[in-house]
Amino acid sequence: MTSMVKAWWRKLGKRQQLVVMVVGGALLFWVLDLVTLRPLRRRLHRLHEEVRQAEQRLTDGVIANEQADAVDRAFEAYASYAKPAGAAQSELAGVLSEVEAAVRQSGMILLNLKPLSQRGDTSGTISVTIDGEATPSQLVRLLDQLQRSPRLLKVDELTVRVSEAQTLRTSLVISRLLLK
Repeated sequence: MTSMVKAWWRKLGKRQQLVVMVVGGALLFWVLDLVTLRPLRRRLHRLHEEVRQAEQRLTDGVIANEQADAVDRAFEAYASYAKPAGAAQSELAGVLSEVEAAVRQSGMILLNLKPLSQRGDTSGTISVTIDGEATPSQLVRLLDQLQRSPRLLKVDELTVRVSEAQTLRTSLVISRLLLK
């Protein structure tokens, strides 16, 4: 077979031999590229992509790590709000004492403080009612203290009337959300 190829090669002119060598070399280079270089380029591209993704994850991790202390400090500010509630009666006693203390601090005159009926209530809240007399600034102080309470107190109802003594006669329903 090699003798047939040698004979065929000798029959070709110099220009034809040159064309066959160039075409053969290009074909050899194309096969070499197809078999070895393309898979290596694909693998290199995948590795570059994996490195880019790993760098992004590392950057995100470093940023999250740097922010962890700030998040912990921010959570500590709200940790008192996230405490689970105890027994309903103890929570009610706590709400009553806190509301009474807020009324005293605001300077408001307390006329009546009582819990609302809790029979069959599954809403997860405890409510109390307050009746009292106050000046506008005392009422605002009371509302501010209730708003800042770590017990998650909120004013559900507020009724204000002017009394004969030119003070405000107020009636409030205050609720506390119980966290399970």
